[in-house]
Amino acid sequence: MQVTFDKVERLLTPKDIQAIFSIGKNRAYSLMKSDGFPSLRINNRLYVSKAALNSWIEKYTGRQFSL
Repeated sequence: MQVTFDKVERLLTPKDIQAIFSIGKNRAYSLMKSDGFPSLRINNRLYVSKAALNSWIEKYTGRQFSL
């Protein structure tokens, strides 16, 4: 399933991150739990806002980010 960035909700879930970056479930959770990634927890669930993800992508464009 292909997901385009403008078709997703304001708060993205690990499943959305999987689709956007073409990564697996474990990698998506690792990314969202990593230092420097702008995720937030609501009732023990991980989310990232679309705006925060956009800023994070701009910050790391041209640089390497490792988990």
